[in-house]
Amino acid sequence: MKHVWIITTLLCLSLLTAGSPVQAKKETKAIKGLPDYAPDKPLVLPDVVEKQLANGLTLWLIERPGLPLVSMYIAAGAGEASDPEQLKGLSNLLSATISSGTSQRNSRQIAEQLQALGADIDVGIGKDISYIGINGLSTGTDALLEILADTARNASFPEEEVKLAIENELQSIIASKSQPSYDLNQVFYRQLFGEHPYAFVNPDPQVISKITRTDLHKTYQQRFQPGQSILVLVGNLSTAQMEILANRHFGAWKNQDQKITGIPPAPETTQSALLVVDRPNSVQSTIYVGRPMPAAGNADEFPLKVANTILGGAFGSRLTMNIREDKGYTYSPRTSVIDWSKGGMFRASASVRNEVTAATLVEIFYELDRLAATLPEDKELIRAQRYLKGSFLLANETSSALAATLTGYWIDGKTPADLAKYVPGIEGVSKQDIQLMGRKYFASRKQTIAISGDAKAIADELSLFGKVKLVHP
Repeated sequence: MKHVWIITTLLCLSLLTAGSPVQAKKETKAIKGLPDYAPDKPLVLPDVVEKQLANGLTLWLIERPGLPLVSMYIAAGAGEASDPEQLKGLSNLLSATISSGTSQRNSRQIAEQLQALGADIDVGIGKDISYIGINGLSTGTDALLEILADTARNASFPEEEVKLAIENELQSIIASKSQPSYDLNQVFYRQLFGEHPYAFVNPDPQVISKITRTDLHKTYQQRFQPGQSILVLVGNLSTAQMEILANRHFGAWKNQDQKITGIPPAPETTQSALLVVDRPNSVQSTIYVGRPMPAAGNADEFPLKVANTILGGAFGSRLTMNIREDKGYTYSPRTSVIDWSKGGMFRASASVRNEVTAATLVEIFYELDRLAATLPEDKELIRAQRYLKGSFLLANETSSALAATLTGYWIDGKTPADLAKYVPGIEGVSKQDIQLMGRKYFASRKQTIAISGDAKAIADELSLFGKVKLVHP
């Protein structure tokens, strides 16, 4: 990757003396007559009552008077990364079948009862979480909790429902394989995370075909146990009532002998590489540039969020203004910093025409290294902070969103008090912090490059950046 570092170093030096092409563009003038922004409204932090039932189930209870709504999530701290080694991809089927029937209700009865109560159910599984959520009218809280408890404790995985889920998953795999991101994701994640469970992305159809209802039920019972789960309740009733109802429906829930096997911390560094997944005759390249990152709750959490927003995490970001607005290379470039409970990932992505693949990489490297080479402008920092604060406040206005946020906090080892840290944390990020993040995490020489495209059309130009390695998923 020596050529990459030489090129980006020269670009950064030219930036320090001449300014960036993007900065040199004529800036759009503000429209006259518009009032100034109003002061930011503070997040009205809820009082979270933390309890624990005798069986070990954690309760986070939030009273939200006003609208007659209630949101409830029960979650276990294990997900895709905890799938059995020989059954990778099982979580996809698990999320599709948990609410397909219990020992007391079939899938139709669950749907009809929820509809009668003005509610819906949501089942999801991520890297580190398996959850069941119900949102509905607070007048039906007792009945809704009974359905939630039944689903979390007594899912039966009917044979026909499992067969249908397997068939749907196999069809989904077939459809996904036609997308350039399918194989590229697997190559990229494997390079970043090696043998760690986070490296797994694409299920094997042969494995999916062999999964049985017994496999699903066993994994379900291992994950959903009171001693390793949380129940978050947010709604228009008192926390005292919530605690009574939670104890009524979950108090008799017993722990099993088998526990979730924890996963180790993910790697935070990787060897830089230039990887190409060959897609013969493709007219465009899909580019990923990135690296492993620290886990959720790390000391750099807030500076990283702001730095990423300036770089490519919002529509008006540097990367968007550069390779979309100025160069016209791509429609929707973006960057993201994702953090899970055991590790994280940074990724910049763009899909471009073959003939500008190398040029796009130059601009991505340029923007990465510009974070370390210069301080952001005041307006860039303020705009990024305003965007993040506003998004956070809007995202947590509803009971369902707040319940989901708190559920994720518990999975990541955070507490309800961390809600109060977000806005001050974002506001406290300085220009020097952004530059430090650029030097610590975003330097181009520290990144892995993975590209899906026609190797014959792009390999020669890419060789200017280092040794090109053709890889297969």
